[in-house]
Amino acid sequence: MPFLRLFLLPMMLIYGFVVYIRNVFFDYGLFTSKDYSVPIISIGNLCSGGSGKSPLVEYILRLIENKEKVAVLSRGYGRDTRGFKWVTPKSYVKDVGDESLQIVRKFPQVSVAVAENRNEGIQNIIHEESELIILDDAFQHRWVNPGLNILLTTYDNLFINDYLLPFGSLRESRSGSKRADIIVVTKTPYPLLPLDEYRLKEQIAPFFHQKLCYSYLNYLPLESLFTNDKYSLDNKKILLLTAIASAKELIDYVSSKTEVVEHMEFRDHHNFSKRDVKKIIDTYCKIDSQEKLILTTEKDAVRLAFFESYFEGIPIAYLPIEVKFQGKTNFNDLILKYVEQNRVDSKFSKSENTVHA
Repeated sequence: MPFLRLFLLPMMLIYGFVVYIRNVFFDYGLFTSKDYSVPIISIGNLCSGGSGKSPLVEYILRLIENKEKVAVLSRGYGRDTRGFKWVTPKSYVKDVGDESLQIVRKFPQVSVAVAENRNEGIQNIIHEESELIILDDAFQHRWVNPGLNILLTTYDNLFINDYLLPFGSLRESRSGSKRADIIVVTKTPYPLLPLDEYRLKEQIAPFFHQKLCYSYLNYLPLESLFTNDKYSLDNKKILLLTAIASAKELIDYVSSKTEVVEHMEFRDHHNFSKRDVKKIIDTYCKIDSQEKLILTTEKDAVRLAFFESYFEGIPIAYLPIEVKFQGKTNFNDLILKYVEQNRVDSKFSKSENTVHA
């Protein structure tokens, strides 16, 4: 297998050259990043998927809850539609994507939209007079110049140790990290030992203008997908069902609590079919135990929710997660300071425009 990977090197070099030229065009103004008066927070990564962007979006939404009129804009990965679309709790996954639908159902007071063209999306959102826009997975979308750029990298796969696609998983070279204002190392062990924190800081070597923070995943009590039943992992035989970029942390957590008899793994954002669901149910029925449970992720539950009639009488639950930060992090202060400062600037700008008008 390592020998076969050598054949990917020429493709990596070609891909890297194209991305490099694109970034040079932006850096020297041949391509122009658009600025907006409304404050914009961008959350993204250098690698392809699995860094914990959506949980961090939710974390920020909770942090600034009731403080601002907020909108979330994403590409809507995995949808069958194109162009700008507002997301409602009654939207279909195939129309808006699973992550955006998950967010609007958990935060109904937040405006959520999808658009592959982020400038088009932002312009539509501005008409709704949103006071803050959060861009999900937009670090490489350089046609927009966000006010605050947050870069995520996972503890087990730091961007500084990775390589460009298709040899590695980087969408652009490591040097792209210089555009970040905040770098968050996600999925760290808890607690993070001081020696480990020192190692991470030495390896990443953030620039003077960058703040480095460390987050971890906190697993919440199980939620039943279709009923009000209360489930726990105690003494259960688990059929684990995932369609996410990386299930390692989830497997480790569930295995530490109970026995994972079977793990059915699909590609990230997989659109489940009736055939998939029947196979899942058949696999569940073959587990020789009275105390068994189908367990999935919150993101996958959004897509499985449309198959309620198939799962009648079968216990199926999902495991919600939330982001927490290690120790006395300054992440909250950085976000709140940016939001507050731009609220003042935005009001001042509006009042100026009114006077001149």
